[in-house]
Amino acid sequence: MSPPDAPIWGQAEKLVIIWSLVALASTVCVSALLDASYPIFTVAWILIPLVTVMSSGDASRFGIRKITWSQFLRTSAIYACMLLLVTVLVEPWSHTYEGLLRLALQSTHPDTTFAWLVRFSRPWSLIGMVFYTGLTTFFAEELFFRGWLLGLLRRRMSAARAIFLQSLLFVLPNLIAACFMPLLQGTLYAVVYSWLVVGVGGGWAASRTQSIWPSLVSLTVGNWAFCAIVL
Repeated sequence: MSPPDAPIWGQAEKLVIIWSLVALASTVCVSALLDASYPIFTVAWILIPLVTVMSSGDASRFGIRKITWSQFLRTSAIYACMLLLVTVLVEPWSHTYEGLLRLALQSTHPDTTFAWLVRFSRPWSLIGMVFYTGLTTFFAEELFFRGWLLGLLRRRMSAARAIFLQSLLFVLPNLIAACFMPLLQGTLYAVVYSWLVVGVGGGWAASRTQSIWPSLVSLTVGNWAFCAIVL
């Protein structure tokens, strides 16, 4: 019996493999540079899709595909409006994201996503954070949840059900932070920010375009804007 053919990697597959390896390396370097806690969840979110892409040779199933500029801009604009709506309606009176940031920065070894804000002064802290979150933190979350997991679920159920289930599973690791916040803020962070905005909103954007790029860019810019405004 002849061995199975090795998967053929195209441009999309090479992109996700190289990006994932660089992101994994950045978790080690940034943790050491910033004296930050090691992002175990981020590593897991990268490794699972990476292994799958390397073995299957098909990155398009995980949201790594070309889309037109009109698709990208239209979907990103709609999703960005959703982020802005939450900022205007929820953040001014609840200070939920501000509370999350202050909780994250209280630790002597803060998370690599936000450690930039205490290790460097502006504008370098915001520049470092936006590059790292786009390259590593949000890339890992979008690749796993809105790419690998959503694609897996969509092959087994309707798009709406897949988005809903994916968003619920996305909330689970975020409950860890929510449990350390005041009850109202923790509830809003889990339900509004994690489930509705990132889980459902990001899932909708990925399902609409079959790509993680609109949600990845929107979240990276939105997080940067949040941090620049509230701190």
